[in-house]
Amino acid sequence: MINFNNGEEQLNKFLGSEKKTTILYDNKLYMLKYPDPIRIKKRKDGLSYKNNQYSEHIGSSIFRACGFEAQETVMGYFTDATGKEKIVVGCKDFTQDGGTLYELSKLAKQITKSDKKLGATIENVALIINSSQLIKNKETIIDSFWDMFVIDAFIGNGDRHFENWGILEHNGEIRFAPIYDCSSALGAPLEEDEMEKLMIVSDHFKNKEYNISSCYNMEGKRIFYHEIFKNPPDKLTEAIKRIVPRIKMAEIYSIVDSVSQMSEIRKEYLKKALMLRYEQILLAALKRIWQKEKENS
Repeated sequence: MINFNNGEEQLNKFLGSEKKTTILYDNKLYMLKYPDPIRIKKRKDGLSYKNNQYSEHIGSSIFRACGFEAQETVMGYFTDATGKEKIVVGCKDFTQDGGTLYELSKLAKQITKSDKKLGATIENVALIINSSQLIKNKETIIDSFWDMFVIDAFIGNGDRHFENWGILEHNGEIRFAPIYDCSSALGAPLEEDEMEKLMIVSDHFKNKEYNISSCYNMEGKRIFYHEIFKNPPDKLTEAIKRIVPRIKMAEIYSIVDSVSQMSEIRKEYLKKALMLRYEQILLAALKRIWQKEKENS
């Protein structure tokens, strides 16, 4: 746990729905993400995201464990302006050594002729990338999106909209940006008492953690992870073959267990949910692909 109170607060450069603070700590710039109970007043279902700092850290760590370039995160604490000490996640700013992040939402605005926003669809992902004359490695960027999609399915992320991923430009080189913003995944809205109740009844647990939708539509329909992995498009098929073998559940469990500030109930719930999606969505899809290839060989 890092005591970010020993850092130097900077003018905040980070936007988004969650409360954030910019801190210079050990000569490195961090974005601090707070637990977000404020959303409880905004949501009709009464849910808060006050565990999102855990989801951000664990989600980013899982991406890195699976071979992705992702933001570096560390758990810590910080005393906010009200004098309350909060458990936070420090996200190291991956642009501080040079480079500019362009969220996909910014690229989308460059190809539209009006204020109309492009919706979060699979078709629009390809449209935005392919419409940019400056992006030369278009196929690599699109493939990286699908690679990210696989792990988002694994961690149950339904919020990878156009502001939560993008490209990084540095000295004229354009590449897929490090993965960031996993704070809505991994059961962030759930409290421990809800998790306990869900784990008691297996059907309720599966309904909650298996039937998770992406924020994307494809061919006019909302994407549910378990559905698209049963009949994946070609790009997703190739991503499944690349990414699923990288997932080592023992290492994933160690990441979850390493967060000492998190309750044992939450750890148990997250490990159970991750294993469910790994076995019944990701690994099942990979086995079907292998079987189909075997039959066609």
